[in-house]
Amino acid sequence: MKSKEKILQYYVIYERDEDGGYIASSPAIPGCVVYGRTLKEAYNNIRSAITECIEVIKEFRKKLPKETIKPKMAQELSFVEISQYAKT
Repeated sequence: MKSKEKILQYYVIYERDEDGGYIASSPAIPGCVVYGRTLKEAYNNIRSAITECIEVIKEFRKKLPKETIKPKMAQELSFVEISQYAKT
């Protein structure tokens, strides 16, 4: 069976922490929350966390989460793309 790359996209919310760092979370994936000292570190951490969450979801053969945020709600959000291989 041939594998085909599938790109998943999830919005990420960034909040400034009282210590000056950033908390990043993905509303579509409950519990997927990370911290970074810089915005770039928070971005890299949330990207890794989303990838790990997706792998666990796939292990348990559950449906992958779908993005629930509507674009006009997304003024202060960034989009994270995760590359996954799906069997076709």
